[in-house]
This record gives sequence, C-alpha cells and structure tokens, in this order.
Amino acid sequence: MLVYITSGQKTDITTINMDGLPLHHLSVGRGYLARRRAVRWLRELYVSGVRRCVCADAALLPLAEQVDITPYPVLPLRLALLDGLLDVLCPGGLQNAAVLLRCGRGGEAAARAAAPVLARRARYLSLDDPPHLLAQELLYRWGVSPGDGGRPAALTVLCGDCPPPEAAPVLYLTADCAARQQLLWTSPRMPAPQPPAAEQLAAALLDAGKWFPSDIHITSLLDIHTKSHYNAT
Repeated sequence: MLVYITSGQKTDITTINMDGLPLHHLSVGRGYLARRRAVRWLRELYVSGVRRCVCADAALLPLAEQVDITPYPVLPLRLALLDGLLDVLCPGGLQNAAVLLRCGRGGEAAARAAAPVLARRARYLSLDDPPHLLAQELLYRWGVSPGDGGRPAALTVLCGDCPPPEAAPVLYLTADCAARQQLLWTSPRMPAPQPPAAEQLAAALLDAGKWFPSDIHITSLLDIHTKSHYNAT
C-alpha cells in the first residue's frame, strides 16, 4: 500500500479507499511535535513494507524522505499521456515538423517508449547521439530513418540524464520530470483543476488499473527551467 500524506488539524493515520485503491492516509498537524509524531508513523509504515508516498502538500515530502519513503513516480503517467502533452506543447501539430529526441544515461527505456508516438506524430524524428539499438528500432519497427529533413527542431524531448537545450519548447521524460515541469489536469472523477502534487495520485491510480489515460485531461504545463507556460487549447 501507499501512504497518502496531507495537512490536517492533528496528526492521525487511517485507511481510506480512493476509487478502489486502498491507501494509508496520514494527516499531519501543525507544529514540531505533530511532525515528530508523523515521522514516527512513517517509520512504522516503512517497517511494514511501505516504500512510496503521495504528498498532497509537497512541503510534507521531507518527512517521508527522512525514513526513505519516496514519491510515487510520475514518468509512466507522462508516457501514457504523451499525445496530450504534445498537443499542449505544439498546438499547431507536428505533421510537418522535426522533433529531436535526446537520450541520456538511464533514459533508454523512456526513449524507447516515446519513440513510436513521436514517429507517428512528427514528420521527422532525429536522435542526438543515438543509441545504436534505438536507431535500428526506429527504422525496422516503425519505418523511420532518423533525421531532421534540414529543419530546426520544433520540440526537444529529453530522456535520462542530459542537459536541457537553450531553445523551447522542451518535454522532459525523465525520472525527475515532475521537478522540471509542473502538470495541471482535470478529470471527470476529480473535476476541479488539480495541484501539481496530485499527479502522483493519478499515476498510482493509473498503474493500479483504477483510472485510464482517457480519464485525465491536461490543462497546462509549466517549464520550471525556462518559466514557459503552455495552456491546452
């Protein structure tokens, strides 16, 4: 089970069910003693096998990290929502454009997952210092010969550990993508626009099969590095 951490009037722990997904719910009160009590609860959860958390308030994340409970990863969610992310970043479409896919250390799996979507959406897909096997897959599995057609990249997609480019727009498909770009979204199941931290909850519900990518509508994306703000049209 995951632990869902929120701010509250007092520190307390219960079990809740969110759209069919059971969660430990840790409410953290204000003040030093309340936070110490929360860390004690988190340590007990860690001993019981809990390793991931969803923090509704990002300021509470350091409490979980003290006992090696880490945020639920959102990269699989962003890969599942890749078509929607491309629509937000490139509202004019990519059918006549080139996309640059940069794959750094540790990014091979994300690049391989993104490649078929990018190959379907963009006219040209170029690889920056491409891994040999990925270039082969582009050619033999999807009939794409990597190249830019002599055009500047309309979008750069970063996977793994590599420096961001100077030019925008950029899409981060990295392990720390939530720290690089903030995603806001709505869902028929949660109609109000959701704060960035709620993305962890959506990722957990998607992985558990309780939600589907079609349940999530992206409203905007904020690039923290460039301060660029992209709104869905």
